[in-house]
Amino acid sequence: MFIVGAAVVATSAHAALTYNVLQAGVVFNNGDTDTLNYSVDGNAIDFTGNNFDMKVGDGAVPHNSATVTIIYTVQSDKKINGLNLVFSGWSFGSAGIGYSEYVEKIGGGTLGSISGTALGGGLGGSNTPFTQVDDLAFSEGVFSYKVKKTFTLVNLDPNEHASFASIGLIEQNAVPEPATMGALAVGALGLMARRRRK
Repeated sequence: MFIVGAAVVATSAHAALTYNVLQAGVVFNNGDTDTLNYSVDGNAIDFTGNNFDMKVGDGAVPHNSATVTIIYTVQSDKKINGLNLVFSGWSFGSAGIGYSEYVEKIGGGTLGSISGTALGGGLGGSNTPFTQVDDLAFSEGVFSYKVKKTFTLVNLDPNEHASFASIGLIEQNAVPEPATMGALAVGALGLMARRRRK
């Protein structure tokens, strides 16, 4: 249900990335499972729900907990320095969202990791949607890497209609190494200085 095994190439002015999605799905506490939809736009890859919303509580569906797991690899024609994780959601009452992301080199070795929570009341402390943004800098620039991200949605309210947590969109942006553009700028300045001396 979870093995996707599809490769997608994203080409932009900064880097040409090939994404290979190995797993993208949700497991709910009652045994329901679902795969996620994904699309690529430039350096970004986006994941959204399919048959079920990525949601627990609220009484709308018989789900009080869920685990979202996304695993993919990336090949790039330029070094990647880090990732930008963005996800939108809603958390209210006695329900919340925990998330973690681990990035490693292809073949082993940690590049970086992040984790956090979005608890009842939403990140803004009220019954409103939120957008969570985290930046993850790699320990070194790399041409290939593997990402594993996990979201855990839990509703602890005995009245399942009174609390809920949901995720709408999970977006990941690769951050190319800026050194290439810097080198081009330095080279251009060098040529200009050389012409002036002549």
